[in-house]
Amino acid sequence: MRKIITYSIILYALVFNVLNAQDYTIRDIAINSNGESHKYRNLMQVDHDGFLWYSTHNGLVKDFGAYNVLSSFLDENPNNLPKYIHGFFIDSKQRIWVFATTGLFVSNKSLGDSFNRIEFKPFLMGRELQPNSFIEDCHGNLWIVAGGPVNNNIILKVDPSLKVTEYQIPGIGPRDVYAAYFLRNFLHFERRIGCDTFLVRQGRKLFVLDKGKTTPIADFTATLSYDDSVYYYPGWEWQYNGGDGLLITDNGDILPESLETRYTYEGEVFETHFIKDLDIQVLNLPLQEMMPITQDSNPILKNHADLIGIDDRGKTLVLFKMMELDGEFHLKKTYDIPFPFLIDDVIIDNNDVIYVSNYDRIRKIKFGKNSFDRILYANGEQNIDTRGFLELPNKDILAATDEGVFRLSSRGGNNYGESPYRTESVFPKLNLLRSFLKASDSTAWCIGEHKGLWEINFLKNTIVDTNIFYAHRRLANLHYYDILKHSDSTFLLASNYDLQEFNFKQKKFRVLPIPPLENAIDPIIRVLQKTRDKLYIGTDVNGLIIQDLDSDTFLHLTKDSTHNGLALPTNTIYTIFLDQQENIWLGTDKGAVQIDKDLKKATVLGAREGFTDLNVVGILEDAEENMWFSTHDGLYRYEKGLKKITAFYVEDGLTFNDFNQYSYYRSSTGKLFFGGVRGLIAFDSIDDAVRSQDLRIFPTKFEYYDTNEKKDVEVDVMKKDNYSFSLPYAKNSFSVTYSINDCYNTETNKYAYKLEGFTEEWVNLGDRTTLKLLSIPPGDYVLRIKGSDPAGVESANELNYDIHVAQVFYKRPWIQAIVLLFLLGIVALILYNHSVRERKKHELRLTMVELERKTLRAQMNPHFIFNALNGIRKTVKKGTLSKLDDYITNFSSLMRLTLDLTRNENILLAKEIRYIQNYVALTNTKSEYKIDLIIQCGPDIDMEDTFIPSMVLQPIVENAIVHGFTDDQRERTILLKIERSEATKQLILIIEDDGVGISETKKKRGPDQGHQSHATQILRERLKLLNQIRKREFGYEITTMDIGDGARTGTQVTIKIPYKGSNA
Repeated sequence: MRKIITYSIILYALVFNVLNAQDYTIRDIAINSNGESHKYRNLMQVDHDGFLWYSTHNGLVKDFGAYNVLSSFLDENPNNLPKYIHGFFIDSKQRIWVFATTGLFVSNKSLGDSFNRIEFKPFLMGRELQPNSFIEDCHGNLWIVAGGPVNNNIILKVDPSLKVTEYQIPGIGPRDVYAAYFLRNFLHFERRIGCDTFLVRQGRKLFVLDKGKTTPIADFTATLSYDDSVYYYPGWEWQYNGGDGLLITDNGDILPESLETRYTYEGEVFETHFIKDLDIQVLNLPLQEMMPITQDSNPILKNHADLIGIDDRGKTLVLFKMMELDGEFHLKKTYDIPFPFLIDDVIIDNNDVIYVSNYDRIRKIKFGKNSFDRILYANGEQNIDTRGFLELPNKDILAATDEGVFRLSSRGGNNYGESPYRTESVFPKLNLLRSFLKASDSTAWCIGEHKGLWEINFLKNTIVDTNIFYAHRRLANLHYYDILKHSDSTFLLASNYDLQEFNFKQKKFRVLPIPPLENAIDPIIRVLQKTRDKLYIGTDVNGLIIQDLDSDTFLHLTKDSTHNGLALPTNTIYTIFLDQQENIWLGTDKGAVQIDKDLKKATVLGAREGFTDLNVVGILEDAEENMWFSTHDGLYRYEKGLKKITAFYVEDGLTFNDFNQYSYYRSSTGKLFFGGVRGLIAFDSIDDAVRSQDLRIFPTKFEYYDTNEKKDVEVDVMKKDNYSFSLPYAKNSFSVTYSINDCYNTETNKYAYKLEGFTEEWVNLGDRTTLKLLSIPPGDYVLRIKGSDPAGVESANELNYDIHVAQVFYKRPWIQAIVLLFLLGIVALILYNHSVRERKKHELRLTMVELERKTLRAQMNPHFIFNALNGIRKTVKKGTLSKLDDYITNFSSLMRLTLDLTRNENILLAKEIRYIQNYVALTNTKSEYKIDLIIQCGPDIDMEDTFIPSMVLQPIVENAIVHGFTDDQRERTILLKIERSEATKQLILIIEDDGVGISETKKKRGPDQGHQSHATQILRERLKLLNQIRKREFGYEITTMDIGDGARTGTQVTIKIPYKGSNA
């Protein structure tokens, strides 16, 4: 009975291996050895951001997928450098600890603080310690097991400030220094079982370490089961859980919970144990070293393996799965992955990527979710090219391939490791078919690259009939692409020359005219689709043709069409699909096109939306109304509600990336089938992979002109801080390299950028990991960069960089300000000089006016003097000596005041009034009709303390006396009002007379008119010049107006004189 079970297991494992040989993909990382030899082991770690680090002979390398940064070991003293690295560890503070033959070293900064390289310093210099195991407690203390020259088990506790507490652990025997497994002589941390309590192992003995003291728990030395011959390279043990043929796992990780049992591997029996107090299971292993896969850390990888090991030659990575058959447990190989050289190290990151270090390169291995059913895939030995499908009444599927027609029958149930479909070749001779059309419950029609049309019986697997269009003019090269039922007796055939109709009752062919293509030469009809009232015809170079079957009219849509504003991105149509809302979906060589059922709007899905290949050759809709598109490079899901595209490739579980036209089908059960160059895949729905960590984007390198160093610089970057860059006008280019922490899909990750201040739209970069901005215009910008993985998940962060590009020197604001100030200074200087010159001119003119005024006043009017002397003579003759005395007194007083006024620019208001009083009195002496001079002065005006320009009242009073009164006017009055305006700070002098007025005066043409005009004009010019010299808000003013209110006439002259304090 045991032999039967063993043979069954071997056969099952072979089938499993064949079916799953390509469940994974492999990509290489070329090791950056910095010019050194590859003979040294390259050990690996993954940091907290998900990036790979590996050791080289003289440094550590951080790999970003598309770029890497080397931190060389540098020190003036070569004895202080790490040499022959045995391992390194990244703690929770993101410090790197390196243990080498020359001691223990620690980075001087955490990774989050290091800009472009990591520097290391010796730790516990002078101590000959060989660390071999690290673990952290809940307080952030780092515990290190280090071997010394005498005691191999010294434990160091390093607190966050790097303060060290040392514990001496008594030697644990027996110690087999020269035994096959060297590492059994040292303690290794297995796991933390309390805040600062740990489970440790030495060889096959387990201990609890609590506060520096060890307590034995179990000794499995006696149950050692592996053969020493499988040990592959003495001294290069793989330092991982599972050493010395013993593996400690969480309860239930590999075996059912709390079970203590045995399992077999290749006929050998291995014991397992359960330690209840620690809730762990202990497995004896068939190999010295094996790595466990857990559901929590690596759920995708867990679907394919429970353990990872290295075979006895050291060049093959082996994956194992624990299987239960008939109540017994068996460990079986599921995958053998060979390598050309000895394997140095193996680690697994949180995204289910296995990294294998192998001489001069590191290989990344990733398994897909395996959610796709793989059919007609014969281990890659024979590629079966798949085309059309047909569902039979019993739910079987016929698949047309280049190897004939296959029947796919569901196995039913859960067949782990097996294809869900049995395959049978039923029509091996019909090897170039493309499409099927069901005719009855037993027969179907099929067409292909042969020029014939076949009727088959799929129940009997026989060919019933063959029909050929012998009368066709291009029969020798005729191929058929699609077949569609048209009526109860006919169906349509799409061919490489025309659209044909076949009457299967009469067995007759004919070519159908397509009016929009009447002038086309041999139009290639690719695909057909039909609804109740419309026929859709897709062509190779002539776009889409829609025939209204009720009106027999045609609508032709091309890239140049204008119907309702509808235009296609291309004239090449690969496929036509109608979704559940009757919207039209087209597969083209420029992406997918959605046209609403009313033919009013077309939406194109292309590279911008997430397609890496625009040749959409198949379209289906799943039960959740998601659209699926097959292309020549991947399968894409479009969630209509979210408008989100998710890409799937070989690394996501596909058998191939290159899908075929006409090879898509949805069964009555809702299962989707897509065929391609290596068989076909089938699925109901696909869940998004859950990422174990946020997707984030990081800078890796900057290239720009450094204004401080005055040269172009190229700087590696290790942290993701935001930076600012200032670029000169002549060196205004900037380059940044970046990567998201999905380091496996480096060729299919997507990026986009936005340069705020220059463009407001995101610019698609595709898979480019370097952005070069050339000749950035002067200004201030914010550069934003984001990334996304092939599933369309965007990075949780963005890169943000402030970029300032200086203006050309003569356009810089401060230069322009200086130039502007200089020009303004020149203009101001010109204006100032002009003003000075004008002021001097005005002052000169004023001086001339004043001299003229003084001359006029000094010389007075000869006629007036003559009259005055003549009046004296008449008085003497008449003998009226009493009047003569008054006349001479007034005349002499007037002459003295005239001399005083002509010498001073300003004069007291009282003197000016006395002057006009004397003038009026002298006038009255010689006149028959007397002038009544009335002076009204405001109470707030002190005439003895108020100054006004001299001789401003006399010309006005004289004008009133000489020209204002007629000879026969008996009553003559001159009124002088003196007021003060506090609002305008002006002294207001109003002179009114009751003469004939200005208008009547102008009508006179007396000989003295010129004299009057000259005196008045001089006064006006004086006041105007005073305004220009003494600029004030309210200056000197003079206005003249007639008084004519019906009751009286006369003239009013108003003079306004500015004052400040007591001076005018």
